[in-house]
Amino acid sequence: MNTNTSLSRGHAWQKWLWRLLAVAALAYLPVVLTDRAAFGVALSNMQLLNLGLTQVNLMLIAMLGALSLNYLTGSAGLISIGHAAFYATGAMTAAITGSQLGWPFPLVLLSAAVSGALVGVLAGLPSLRVRGLYFVLSTLAVHHVIVYVFLEYQFKFFDVVGIPFAGAKLGGWELNTPIRWYFFLLALVVLVYAGFAASLRTREGRAMQAMRDHELAATSMGVDVRILRLKAFGLSSAVASVAGALFAYLLTNVTSEAFGITFAIQFIAMIIIGGMGSLPGALVGAAIWLLLPSIIGGLAPRSSEAVGLTRLFLVEGRAQFVQLIFGMLVIVLLIFAPRGITGLGRDIRQLLASWRGR
Repeated sequence: MNTNTSLSRGHAWQKWLWRLLAVAALAYLPVVLTDRAAFGVALSNMQLLNLGLTQVNLMLIAMLGALSLNYLTGSAGLISIGHAAFYATGAMTAAITGSQLGWPFPLVLLSAAVSGALVGVLAGLPSLRVRGLYFVLSTLAVHHVIVYVFLEYQFKFFDVVGIPFAGAKLGGWELNTPIRWYFFLLALVVLVYAGFAASLRTREGRAMQAMRDHELAATSMGVDVRILRLKAFGLSSAVASVAGALFAYLLTNVTSEAFGITFAIQFIAMIIIGGMGSLPGALVGAAIWLLLPSIIGGLAPRSSEAVGLTRLFLVEGRAQFVQLIFGMLVIVLLIFAPRGITGLGRDIRQLLASWRGR
């Protein structure tokens, strides 16, 4: 008994130690990427994997979108290909309240969340009547409607040059540097992750997952699946809409072309790569999707004088090569590891644990 207690305490200390190391690494990362050095030692672009703080900030915003879609599709079982519409809703709301009306940045984000939730509930209404492919097509229709509205709004008030966004301020603290954006976005990702995780542990969250696994059984247990669907859509789209507003402010200028169907499909790819229904998987999938092209791009300068397949893949056809890798990764994972990279990691850990127990 004492041995078991000491072992559990040891595991708890190890867990807290790893968490502290992760916090320290995340806090020091922007310094490394800005100074291009670690602890006074200069690092090459190759050693830094060709990454910059701007890519990391875009990754953090993508993580918000991936978390929200994983909550909707992975946890609630509602497949949607209209996620870009919620991003566009947030960007358009930010343009109206921030660029035109001059509201403070926190109120802009709040208005984006509210408008996103309303659009999400409307987008979820067809789920009360249709299922499967018909519902997926309804989310595609929502995507085209919102993008069309965004395009008309852009041309009416800002023309083809796009919608400009002023600097974001939180009180007297202006988000005018990549480092400030990094810490703000990192804190927001942590809060959203914790919120989704807490939501899934509640009675309603467990009922939602039961609805995903077997809707008829959940209904027989007294679960009102209609309300749950609309709540899942409202919460997911609110977070995605806030991410869209942040995306617009970070880029300082956006057009309707930024929210095409490809933009929506990339979030589906993220949660497939990371692991459907896994919140950590959403983070992993977003990180791979956003950072891998930059990492591969870092190989190109070294191969600029290469010949043959190396030159073809890394210099002349780098964009196509990245898309090929993503496509093959999704196919391989769907066939051999349908639970994604995080699910594969859990399987490997369980296998290693079983070998140690022999």
